[in-house]
Amino acid sequence: MNFLAHLYFAEDTPESRVGNLMADFVRGPVDRQPYNGAVMQGMRSHVAVDRFTDSHDVVRESKALISSGRRRFAGIIVDVCYDHFLARNWSNFSDVPLTEFIDRTYGSLRDYRGEMPPVMTRVIRHMVEHDWLQGYHETSGVGRALNGLSMRLRRPNTLAGSVEELEANYGEMEGHFLRFFPDLVRHMEQRGKDG
Repeated sequence: MNFLAHLYFAEDTPESRVGNLMADFVRGPVDRQPYNGAVMQGMRSHVAVDRFTDSHDVVRESKALISSGRRRFAGIIVDVCYDHFLARNWSNFSDVPLTEFIDRTYGSLRDYRGEMPPVMTRVIRHMVEHDWLQGYHETSGVGRALNGLSMRLRRPNTLAGSVEELEANYGEMEGHFLRFFPDLVRHMEQRGKDG
């Protein structure tokens, strides 16, 4: 899952929202990071979402739809596409309207006063300035996200133009998402109860 999904699972605090994003921007194990409790809890939540997602059979089905020339990056492509389907189906999973959720999230990210990796500071600034989260609602926003990721990766990649993978497999991939995401929600709810 990508930014929108990780933020969906965050608590309604700046620290939790930052933590739920930060795990992608730190080096080494999350439990060895020098951040406060709420940020650490957010990072652990991020890792739990990623582990569950990466091991889920339905997600594997989505990755198998990606063409052979991009298969190496199927995980990234599917993560961003699933954020699109979360945005499109938001009202099925939240009582808070998407625009309100995004506004509150951007406010939390702007209000956060703790430390974060410099690259994360830049990414969050661009996210808010260019309204990435709302952009996930349209396939053009997915295209911009994937093209941006292609430029940020250090290694050669085939992500540029990979929105065509979404366009070619739209209905099937949305069906996969709608089968998968309720499982993820239940998993995270159970994780919260287990402490």
